[in-house]
Amino acid sequence: MPDTCCRHFILGGITLVVRIAINIVRIGVLIELALGILFWTGNADSLQIVHIVIGILVVLSLWTLGIAQGLQGGSFGLALATFVVGFLLALVGLFQKQWLVGSNHWIIQVIHLLLGLSAIGLAEMINGRYRRMIANKATA
Repeated sequence: MPDTCCRHFILGGITLVVRIAINIVRIGVLIELALGILFWTGNADSLQIVHIVIGILVVLSLWTLGIAQGLQGGSFGLALATFVVGFLLALVGLFQKQWLVGSNHWIIQVIHLLLGLSAIGLAEMINGRYRRMIANKATA
């Protein structure tokens, strides 16, 4: 009986972490997309530090989701993908001003955008799989 109690407590704690992390990713990416559009139009250069901080929170939340589903017996490949996409998203985001300066800079911006969209896709995929995995464990 104590084993069951501890298991439910741990699963409940991890589930809470997953819920918080997915909501941070959802809200963060939405804000980041809005800020990105403002940057492309040249209207919000003073908000770059906000964009960077929210971006770091999104990447950390994505990594948290990858770890959480991995610890619950989820896909190692999916957990690894969260770290690869998160790392690339942060790398491109932090150093994009130095790459392809000039008329071709839009290429780096599009890569950064695609990585951000990949991050939300991975987060939603993990969330769906995690919820199904927990539902299956609860019925078992």
